[in-house]
Amino acid sequence: MDTLHTVLRAIQPEKKSSPDHLTVFREFLAHLDKIQHKAPVKPVAKSPRTKPARRKSPKRGK
Repeated sequence: MDTLHTVLRAIQPEKKSSPDHLTVFREFLAHLDKIQHKAPVKPVAKSPRTKPARRKSPKRGK
């Protein structure tokens, strides 16, 4: 198994200049935050709410 890892590292050496996962995740969150603030706000149409009609339940005899 160690030989396999050695060969894989030789074929594809580690890139030290690539950002770590936490940095990439923070950039992603910042991008989402920027997009969210630019999104247009849709006005909410207020419709009159009416109560639903009550159903008449049959009377139960004893």
